[in-house]
Amino acid sequence: MPTCLVLGAGGYIGVHLTAALASAGHRVRALGRSLEAGPDVIRADVLDETALRDAMAGVDVVYHLVHSMTGADFAATDQKIAVAVAAAAAEAGVRQVVYLGGPRPTDGPMSAHLASRAQVGDVFLAARTPALVLQASMIIGAGSASFELLAKAARGGPVLPNPSYMSNRSRPIAIRDVLHYLVEAAEREPVNSVADIAGPDTVTYLDLVQRCARIAGLPKRLAVPVALPPAVVAAVTPEPLVRSLVESLQHDLVPAEVLPPPPGGATSVDRALREALGVPTPEGPPIDSPDLLRDHKTTRVRATRDRLWQVITDIGGSSGWHTVPGAWSLRGALDHLVGGVGLHRGRPTHLNSGDTVDSWSVVERSDATTELVLRTDMRLPGRAWLSLRATDSDRPGESGLEQTTWFEPYGLAGKLYWYAQKPAHDVVFGFMGSGIARTAESGTG
Repeated sequence: MPTCLVLGAGGYIGVHLTAALASAGHRVRALGRSLEAGPDVIRADVLDETALRDAMAGVDVVYHLVHSMTGADFAATDQKIAVAVAAAAAEAGVRQVVYLGGPRPTDGPMSAHLASRAQVGDVFLAARTPALVLQASMIIGAGSASFELLAKAARGGPVLPNPSYMSNRSRPIAIRDVLHYLVEAAEREPVNSVADIAGPDTVTYLDLVQRCARIAGLPKRLAVPVALPPAVVAAVTPEPLVRSLVESLQHDLVPAEVLPPPPGGATSVDRALREALGVPTPEGPPIDSPDLLRDHKTTRVRATRDRLWQVITDIGGSSGWHTVPGAWSLRGALDHLVGGVGLHRGRPTHLNSGDTVDSWSVVERSDATTELVLRTDMRLPGRAWLSLRATDSDRPGESGLEQTTWFEPYGLAGKLYWYAQKPAHDVVFGFMGSGIARTAESGTG
């Protein structure tokens, strides 16, 4: 196993990476100004020549996670640090430098923050030691500066200022996926190249704030257009790091090509937000509860099971719910009025456990049993779940749709609610079954 040195090990990424490398079986050495000195832990400034030289002795892979971000000349400082690290790595015979930088937008002049990141990457690429420059936009994880800025905006109140730059797009990436790529870099042959890493979902900054609010259990924010360039916001922002992040919002940060996803697939925006917010993955219905109410419907579908399953897993968002037009929108509006999440129109590209789709959370998605289980997040006098399952049929080219709803009532009020809404429930879910079947049979959607 290679010996790894993490520079900037006291920062957000550095702390997580040091633990991830050790967990993967690598010997890890850490250097940072805020660290407590100890075995394989060096408390020093990266510009301390002696400390840097000693830290690199016998090291195979160096991770550069240092970003000064303070002072008017932070870009010059970052470049000076990169030059010193590159020289020390070459002298020590390091086989690979790994640098985590930011994207390089092409839609206009780069912000000072992103330009500095690109400049540091270029220093390493031009040096004698092979360098892998990984480029990521927003990293979602508890404690990440960009995530904390996002969460603050989501929790800021029912009204959300919506400058034009909020329509710019990004492909945020979960901290767990960033760590996968960083750890993987220690186990591969040395390369000298630039590679973008990103999550699976392309979202606008406005959508990102709305999703964060949604997963936190907050109503959809009322977006009010305002003429507020990011440079103006940055000018009145005291924190240098936050100011730099705000300046970067002026860009579309959607890479054309990214590295292949981690094993098991990339982490969706919704799941990353859920983990960062500390919101637990939703639980399924308590099947053994004597109070649990159940309704079951079956629909014959003149399409294959695979085709039906595709329609089921595409449900929600722009695809809709294949039911009475306006039914879910009306229900969502009523929920919003009583302080619930309402009908958030959105879903990740690929549904997995922990994701959200409109006013539902995904409890389970099983491709083996072709079953999707959802839990509603609307305010009810109880808890409700919906299962959509594609089944085989004895008839060639056909399949069956099984719809099951469960409701765990909260006392008498919950039971009265269940029976009062049962007629409307039968109509809405009956139309849903027929609509899903028609979409599968038509080959559209």
